[in-house]
Amino acid sequence: MILSDRDILSAMERGEIKIIPFDTSMLGPCSVDLTLSSKFRLFKPGTIVDPRFLESVDKSAELIDTKGEPFLISPGQFVLGCTREKIAISKNLAAVLEGRSSIARLGVIVHAAGLVNPGSGLKEPVPMILEIFCENTSPVKLYPGMKIVQILFHRLTSPASVGYDERKTSLFVEQKEPGFLYERRDDLGF
Repeated sequence: MILSDRDILSAMERGEIKIIPFDTSMLGPCSVDLTLSSKFRLFKPGTIVDPRFLESVDKSAELIDTKGEPFLISPGQFVLGCTREKIAISKNLAAVLEGRSSIARLGVIVHAAGLVNPGSGLKEPVPMILEIFCENTSPVKLYPGMKIVQILFHRLTSPASVGYDERKTSLFVEQKEPGFLYERRDDLGF
């Protein structure tokens, strides 16, 4: 069951959902718009990214902060970004991040690994990490603070027995910026 605007506000009052900062103007009929931060992780052209050697993943990318200035994404470029808002959800809920059609119509596809697991952000509310790809044949300016994705909340039939932040195998607990936090090679299935 997807929560309606009224259900989202009620869940926030009960502490089941935290969105920091929260602005009621971002609330839709069954979602909340989230905005883009000024931090991006870019892969350096020509470097080899090898998931079997996690050091190569970190060495192949650099974190930049545009300090509020727009980021120009080039055709065919892939970057990681994140939301300004930090999120926490109880073990009673799961959430899904969806790219906004207004961004997709610019030829920019925003994927957010789809699922926000129950119990995410319980230790500390975290920004949502976004995978951003430019399919446009022209560069596109991405402005910090622009509406970039929307989050939809689903009530579970029963609370999860173990929340995302409580699992020892969860990779991205307390992640604060776009990047990679792999600790074990077997996390990637190798």
